[in-house]
Amino acid sequence: MTHWREGVAYLQVRPHSFHQLRVVKATQRPPEIVESGCVVVKVRLRIPDRAFAPLQPEATVTVPEELVQHPIVVEAVDPS
Repeated sequence: MTHWREGVAYLQVRPHSFHQLRVVKATQRPPEIVESGCVVVKVRLRIPDRAFAPLQPEATVTVPEELVQHPIVVEAVDPS
């Protein structure tokens, strides 16, 4: 049976060149301030324990378009 380790990361990414992204910042909590031109992507990582053997694991993660959520930012104004 495979044992896993899980974690969450928040990546701030921006378009870099044709079909490429640049990761600007990675944090374990949602950022309070988003860098200009960036979007925040929440990534849940699930890595098998044996990946922590002395090697360099690598993965490619594709986010389907239907899973993209656009947060709505609202500024409250006191009407008085």
